[in-house]
Amino acid sequence: MIKGIAEKHKWLILVLVCFGAIFAATSFLNHYNFRTYGWDLGINQNAIFDYAHFRWNDCMIMQPSFDNVLADHFSLYPLLISPFYWVFGSYTMLIFQWSAILFGGIGIYKFVFLISDHRRFATLATVHFFCIWGIYSALSFDYHDNVVAAMFVPWFLYYYKKEALLKSVLFFVLILISKENMALWAGFIGLGLSFRHLINKEWKRLKISSAMMIGAFLYFILILKVVIPSLSNTDGVYLHHSFNALGGNFGEVIVNIIKHPIRAIELLFENHSGDSYYDGIKAETYLAIILAGGWALVFYPEYLIMIVPILAQKMYNDLPIRWGISDHYSIEFVPIIVIALYTFLNGLENKKLKLTAVMVGICAVSTFKFMENRTSEYYKKDNTRFYAPVHWGRNFDVENVHQVLATIPDSLRVSAQAPLAPHLAFRDYIYHYPYKGDANCIALLTAEENKYPFNEVTYQEEIDRLLNSGEWNVFAKTPALLILTKK
Repeated sequence: MIKGIAEKHKWLILVLVCFGAIFAATSFLNHYNFRTYGWDLGINQNAIFDYAHFRWNDCMIMQPSFDNVLADHFSLYPLLISPFYWVFGSYTMLIFQWSAILFGGIGIYKFVFLISDHRRFATLATVHFFCIWGIYSALSFDYHDNVVAAMFVPWFLYYYKKEALLKSVLFFVLILISKENMALWAGFIGLGLSFRHLINKEWKRLKISSAMMIGAFLYFILILKVVIPSLSNTDGVYLHHSFNALGGNFGEVIVNIIKHPIRAIELLFENHSGDSYYDGIKAETYLAIILAGGWALVFYPEYLIMIVPILAQKMYNDLPIRWGISDHYSIEFVPIIVIALYTFLNGLENKKLKLTAVMVGICAVSTFKFMENRTSEYYKKDNTRFYAPVHWGRNFDVENVHQVLATIPDSLRVSAQAPLAPHLAFRDYIYHYPYKGDANCIALLTAEENKYPFNEVTYQEEIDRLLNSGEWNVFAKTPALLILTKK
């Protein structure tokens, strides 16, 4: 039986093995080589550590901003995955994310095969999915819940199209609980499906999709207005509202979009930061979407509706980093683009496979070009280019740093520099340097090129101040690492 399945799906298995190796080389090597950070992997590491010990997470790495990690983003994935901490240690969330991406690729295969009954065509769709820039950008930067949620979307749409109600509801719920803004996205996914059913006069299915849509929107409001404020130490203020170009809160944003639609459309394309340094970032994102096959969205209003909240939360944002194609801020486009494109290609009668191969080639080449050079700010080139020799090592002895970190007693309260925080987060007290709180240990990766929030000069001045204060002993010092303990 297993042999028969392997023979039937041999090309899909080959695709999964090849891209699985690439994705592992991107994500796991970044972590081993200290290219993951306190924000955001360290936050999740400390959360699963607490959950695995049957207690709520007190969000040590985000102190003093939050008392509970769920007041930052309401995500239940770390809670569900936390038992695996005992098996996979500091790679737990990265393995979960890696597995989810491969699982998402299988979901694409299943959806496209369902609509086409063509295995080669479905396999090409999976290759296309794995070639889109958004996956590599996401893997280059830690773990994020929305990456996993995006990978459940193809499965939801697959089971929904099959009219397997219970299974489709299961994946819909998994999207909801990933993060509060993913609940908003889920509502628009339901809205897109409802629009299609309304056009086709599919009244029974319209009732189901409308119920999903309403449920998702109500869940979003409940989490944003009740749950997060009740867990927050910020007087109920949601700290992730960053859309001041349209209003001071979500209500004002919605009202201003309705009252000033032309201005709202202009902001989707305009650099509203006031700084010309950020010119071209939004244009680059639209180019990336088109080259990946996003042009097909215009033929399917239901899928176009599904990307509306993703596009809005990107382009209306105050922070230019979120306008672009770097990090995890584009992952939600990936499954919708592929499903829309292959729905379009499936409708072609002539030269379907040839045109599909061309589209895969364009997507792959454009992703490579964006890896080599991009306009989007804060691009982590060494983290993303898995094929470059620099990705596979650092300018210091990585293994030695791991060995020295392992000598820090678990009982110490550590303030750790960003790249060290994920590796030291499995303890009761862990802070993100330069915040020290009541730390009695400071761990600094002096060989790290990025000294944020310091520059090279102020970073060294801070070290000199600590050493000359008379409050700290040198616990360990290597060419790459400095660990201090309080006297």
